[in-house]
Amino acid sequence: MHRLWRQWRKEFGRRLTIMVIPHGIASPRQLSFSVPFLAFIFAFWTGITGWAGYLASQRFDYWRAKAEAHFLKLKVDYFSGQLTRSRAMLDEVKQLEGELRSLVGLGSRDAIIQAENTPQPLESGSGQGTGGPTLRDTQALQTMLEGEPRNISFEEISREIRDLRSEAELRLASVQSLSQRISEERRLFRSTPNIWPANGYLTSHFGSRLSPTHGFEESHKGMDIAGPAGCPVRATADGTVRLAGWAGGYGNVVVLDHGFGYSTRYGHNRQLLVNNGERVRRGQIIALMGETGNATGPHCHYEVWYNGRAVNPGKFLKRYSS
Repeated sequence: MHRLWRQWRKEFGRRLTIMVIPHGIASPRQLSFSVPFLAFIFAFWTGITGWAGYLASQRFDYWRAKAEAHFLKLKVDYFSGQLTRSRAMLDEVKQLEGELRSLVGLGSRDAIIQAENTPQPLESGSGQGTGGPTLRDTQALQTMLEGEPRNISFEEISREIRDLRSEAELRLASVQSLSQRISEERRLFRSTPNIWPANGYLTSHFGSRLSPTHGFEESHKGMDIAGPAGCPVRATADGTVRLAGWAGGYGNVVVLDHGFGYSTRYGHNRQLLVNNGERVRRGQIIALMGETGNATGPHCHYEVWYNGRAVNPGKFLKRYSS
């Protein structure tokens, strides 16, 4: 052991010489270094290199983490903004739902159809107009007032998105149901005969009467509205022309199919202004009054049929006086 120690000290005490021989006439130069000095230089260089690499890696990790945090913040801000806009949109859907429910809350079909665009307030105790901000909303407002940025996690974003999606689906289904109901009622209203077919005076009512041509009692299927020849005859509801032509005692007649079981007939016209299969709107002029067919003077013979049975047109004109 002592021998090995002496051998190691001998080797460690050696010196190393480096000779530099330049080209040309310059003299060679020698650089002599001890082994301990070279060992120190090597260790120092290794340490410096390692420390520099460590600092560089730490700096790189810092900037990478900072960049990731920045992009993460951008993502969170984006999704937070999306949530805010989604909540605003959901609030609009809620408002629309409230307006539709206000219309439905009017009760009768006529009130729903004839209501103004501004919804009527519901009666007290109807269960509407309740609610308020949640605890989360209160905390978010307090954070905004204090001027602090709102920190929101992806878990919270995911939870809010699920909640919004669920609530939006329910609200949308409710709004669609209400809208469909109101649209159906309005289509029914547009298809229900409810205006006078012509200007004039009533000469014959619906029901039993004495025939003006042969004097016997008969069942009058409609009502007669007398007026000057050429007076406009109008469709009393939206519909499709089922027949526009000659039909025996009706003379020149127009038959309209309105759907929902309703149809109307307009007889004794001098001139027809529509054709078979044509779509007409309520109030549209479809013929000119005359006295064709079985008639004693110019008038409009007007009939209303519902589900294949003639009904009294007067009851519709009493309900809708416009």
